[in-house]
Amino acid sequence: MENVLWNSSYVYGIDNESGWGGRYFFTYFSEFDNSRSYYYIVEVVIFLLTFVVSIIANVSIIICVARYPEMKTVTNCFVLNLAVGDLLFALTIPVVAYTRLTQSWRLGDITCRIVPYIQFVSGIVLLWTLALISIDRHRCIVVPPYRSKMSPSQATIASCLIWLATAAVFIPVTLWFREIHSENDLTVCSLVFPKSDTVSFSIVFIVVVVLFACLLPMGLLVYHYQQIFQKILSTKNAWSTSCVVISAVEIKGCSRAQTRRQSELSLSDIFVPWPRKFSTQMSTTNASRHGSLSTQEELRLNKHIKVVRILFLNVLVVLAMWLPITIVMVLIHIDGRRDNNDRNYFLRSCHFIAALLIALSNTVVNPLLYGVLSDNFRVCLMKIWCRRKASLLDPATPSSGRQNGKLKRPSASLSEKSEKSEKYDTERKAVNCIV
Repeated sequence: MENVLWNSSYVYGIDNESGWGGRYFFTYFSEFDNSRSYYYIVEVVIFLLTFVVSIIANVSIIICVARYPEMKTVTNCFVLNLAVGDLLFALTIPVVAYTRLTQSWRLGDITCRIVPYIQFVSGIVLLWTLALISIDRHRCIVVPPYRSKMSPSQATIASCLIWLATAAVFIPVTLWFREIHSENDLTVCSLVFPKSDTVSFSIVFIVVVVLFACLLPMGLLVYHYQQIFQKILSTKNAWSTSCVVISAVEIKGCSRAQTRRQSELSLSDIFVPWPRKFSTQMSTTNASRHGSLSTQEELRLNKHIKVVRILFLNVLVVLAMWLPITIVMVLIHIDGRRDNNDRNYFLRSCHFIAALLIALSNTVVNPLLYGVLSDNFRVCLMKIWCRRKASLLDPATPSSGRQNGKLKRPSASLSEKSEKSEKYDTERKAVNCIV
């Protein structure tokens, strides 16, 4: 057939296995355009840098959680699952980089089937793990008795079930991705759906992916984090209005404005990527604080805000980085449904590679996000890579306070005062869930 390479991202081949016969196939990882050799080298360099950083960062996160018992919390077990998924996804990078250099697929039919399967499964496990984290945080912060019903072992079992379910659902990917040989002795790894006059396998596959992999976990994320934000913000009234001392006369030399602690909470306190510093000037006074939150409770609420901040930013990053590859995959399906006589294909392999590279970058961003924003992970990474002697923070939470570069724990006297205080009301209990 003439002008086989009129579009360097589509090749004409004969499919006898699925019954399509002669048709054009999208090349995915390959692109046969020698004029773009410079761009291929740039792509490979970016792929290799992403691979090295991703392996180092995710292995470090795995070591932190697996090596130190203090880090084995429910949330951190899910973070461990995210790191394993990112690591597995990153292991496919050398295959993609090698194919960009060689252009033609030279790694065999089995590799062609396994690599896309790993990429699909890793991405779906990532979203469902984030959904499980949101469910656990919701129980811990919103639902009485404000305690996680999961143990670290149960979180591990739940993570394993996610892997098993996702691996089973996407087994057809190993059947539909395979080598295609073109008339010009070119070989590509392409997705070929079975041909059927009664069932459109491509539509069924897309519907399952969109519902199971995207809409359902994203719906759970939106619902639970909306409830979490609403609960945290609802503590504002109990936290701020009660912080006004009954009478300024009780504290000589201080005005009412000065005796009000800096306790107001807003959305910016949740979303900004740095911890809020709270004033403790009045924490040692004898002034009456009817219905106010104790300093211990403020510390707990601050920890909750920091944990939710990290997790929410992680969700935003994941959705932003996986959205392009999802859109491109749908467009590839739409573009590939053309008749052989209609050659106005608009997609190229470089579009797919760019979207894939963005998704692969998430394997670097996730561990860096924990390492930068989470105090416990930051201290743990310092112990691993810098050989510094530093004790982990409160093992019950992935993030805690820091003052003057030193780790800070609540004092024993503060804990004793908290134990002697009256029972917390509903708004107070919301901040008492151990993270």
